[in-house]
Amino acid sequence: MPTLLLLFSLQTYSQTFLKSYAKYRYDKVLAISNKKSKKKIQAFINSHIVELDTVFQSYKAKTGFDFNIADTVFLIYDSPAESPFISDIIIWSGKDTISYMQGFDKHKRIITYTAFSPTMEMPKGYKAITVRGSIITLASRRDYSTIMHLGDGQDIIDGSYVHIYVAFKENGRYKIESCSPPKFLIETKYSKE
Repeated sequence: MPTLLLLFSLQTYSQTFLKSYAKYRYDKVLAISNKKSKKKIQAFINSHIVELDTVFQSYKAKTGFDFNIADTVFLIYDSPAESPFISDIIIWSGKDTISYMQGFDKHKRIITYTAFSPTMEMPKGYKAITVRGSIITLASRRDYSTIMHLGDGQDIIDGSYVHIYVAFKENGRYKIESCSPPKFLIETKYSKE
């Protein structure tokens, strides 16, 4: 009976995105040998899972769409180099999108719903050819090679650290891929129409 219970719990463990994502993140931490660092990172992952669960439940209550069982889930965390504990986050499934900023107010984490790629006024007669949303296009194509080289040749002091996670169902279970390129900066560039 204990074996059956263990098999059942392993099957249900991988059935939702959050459980699969948590397992994926925790498995990565196992390679860290420093116990103190490992504990801090695990606590940070715990807080991210709780945050995502809260956001998903709120979104489901408003729209009826459940990201936790979506066939595909894309996540991008974009953290400024000077403050890695603050991130702009975009989550999409191909059907629905959630975008918010996480920050802190008096040591308490806060969530502000905001556009990941804010609308920008273009100079008359020009169009933007590179914008922050370019990373969304690359992630949705799972073009990790291009993403890993976005910072090539950049000599920047600021910029962002980006962490991308792509989860998709394969045989009823989530397969997760990730990409964390070196720090880079996407500058908005224009061209004449």
